Amino acid sequence: MDCNFDRRGLKIDNITKVLIALRFYASGNDQRVNGDTLGYSQASVSIVVKEVSGLQAKCGKKWIRFPSNLQDTKEQFYLIGEFPGVIGAIDCTHVPIKSPGGNNAEMYRNRKGWLSLNVQIVCGPKMQIFDIVCRWPGSN
Repeated sequence: MDCNFDRRGLKIDNITKVLIALRFYASGNDQRVNGDTLGYSQASVSIVVKEVSGLQAKCGKKWIRFPSNLQDTKEQFYLIGEFPGVIGAIDCTHVPIKSPGGNNAEMYRNRKGWLSLNVQIVCGPKMQIFDIVCRWPGSN
């Protein structure tokens, strides 16, 4: 097994880009840790997260939406956990940011001590993303 495998210069496929970005969003770690874990450089992780985040912001309304048939969603969730009336699963993560400066900069300091935005994600029973809300400073 070659322990010195290097991905420099190799193209990162789109599925891997999405997975890198999701790992970064969910882990709360910095880009270097995610890069080391996944075998990519910090610079590559930075470029990928920026690209995927931009596409999510640009195309989000097309793909991210709440279901129109809530009864089907409730039934699908019930089959998973036998918990009635569920229409979504919510999770939150902190996305690290640079200091916005000014008098309100400390509002973005989370309980771990670093600056972040609090991002909330609502998912469906088949791992669909129903909603993403990114509007609160990390201290909230």
